[in-house]
Amino acid sequence: MFDIIENWSSMNFFIYLGVLLFIAKIIKEKIPFLNKIIIPSALIAGTIGLILSDGFLNLIPLGENGERLEIIYNVVYHSLAIGFIALTLRRDKTEANKKIWSTGIIIVTTYLLQAVIGTFIVYVFFTEIFLGAGLLLPLGFGQGPGLATSIGRGYAEGVGNLIEGGALGATIASIGFLVGGVMGVTVLNYLARKYRLQVDKFHSEKATIKETFQVETTKELRIFDTLTVQLVIIFVIYAFVYATLAVLETYLPIMLGELGQTFAGVFHGFNFLIGILYALLFRNILKGFEKRGKNVNFLTNNYILSNISSVAFNFMITAAVLTITIKSIQNYWLLVIVLATIGTLSTFAYLRWVTKKVYHNEYEVHYFIGMFGMLTGTASTGLALLKGVDSDFKSPIAEEMVVGSGTAISLALPLFALLMFPGLAITSGNEFWNYLVFIIPITYGIILVIWLLQINKQKS
Repeated sequence: MFDIIENWSSMNFFIYLGVLLFIAKIIKEKIPFLNKIIIPSALIAGTIGLILSDGFLNLIPLGENGERLEIIYNVVYHSLAIGFIALTLRRDKTEANKKIWSTGIIIVTTYLLQAVIGTFIVYVFFTEIFLGAGLLLPLGFGQGPGLATSIGRGYAEGVGNLIEGGALGATIASIGFLVGGVMGVTVLNYLARKYRLQVDKFHSEKATIKETFQVETTKELRIFDTLTVQLVIIFVIYAFVYATLAVLETYLPIMLGELGQTFAGVFHGFNFLIGILYALLFRNILKGFEKRGKNVNFLTNNYILSNISSVAFNFMITAAVLTITIKSIQNYWLLVIVLATIGTLSTFAYLRWVTKKVYHNEYEVHYFIGMFGMLTGTASTGLALLKGVDSDFKSPIAEEMVVGSGTAISLALPLFALLMFPGLAITSGNEFWNYLVFIIPITYGIILVIWLLQINKQKS
């Protein structure tokens, strides 16, 4: 009997996460207060699990350094990559006649602002802490708990020696959700009164978008259903990610020694980024077949892929919150408060300024509300806030935010190298790598802002 339980250890944890998500959904639906703020059910689920775990009620101990905590980190690690691969595989059917590039630039420049502020705070006021901790601010606020937890854990295990780094990343991201959800609703109501906008109730469960499910051929229905096709493609791509990491972790230390070992560890944390690159390659291959007149539309289904990513991210968020520990709170409470406070105020001020400059039309407030929610929480937070003043998404903003996020990825890909620099500064003993953490974001940010203002000046 006990052997069976032992064999079920990983599956039991997934069942536990599912139960937490189910309870959180019921609580969110039945408690009026929670319907008036934009908080994802996954965050509530993770919080419930956290209260039940070690250091709090201790009803369901996870073990801060045990096997269960390792399973939690693995859920976050793999769910992050699978979610991003699914999102990247979606076909882009949007016409490029809106402010998509402007939206993408604003997203990236906000990341850069948060990166500079985070690293400046650590460099000046928390000199005893690894500089990479400051980069967890844009990862947590701008990208969510999965990436912040994964990179933070990499800093903890690598040369950064950032104790409880994964928990620190999850804490910053969780506070970002609260900022986007609670402060976002407060700002939404204030601006709605100021500009006399109609605000919809958030607890309405009426669907605003209807999706049509199509079966391309009878043969396809017999062999593979659409969901299975998407999952097979995602896992084949993830197999290439695994093979790539295996090659890098085997040969980089041989070729570069200790520096190669550092790079190998960093690449291990970038499984999601490698997955995005392979997904983009696969999507471009499909486009090549389409140009030759081949029908490959049945291979990807945007609706199914969006739902796969949603499931992956919900499990990821719940698991990421469970990585928060009492020890991490004790070690970093002051750093978290300072990062969150200054990060929130600077993000608010920058977005308020830039949306007035770029979106000087009837939707200026809508853009600001949606972008603030997205760049402190996640895209779903921003869309939920936007729904408060645009219930049927009649404006082009929702589409621009989603597609603009894809544009932002292409603009931000080189910036992931910044995450390596604090570790390289320690490995090489050269402080210049730390200086680059400031020089590159500031320079790149200025260039992007000038470009942003210029292209919108030409359009206005």
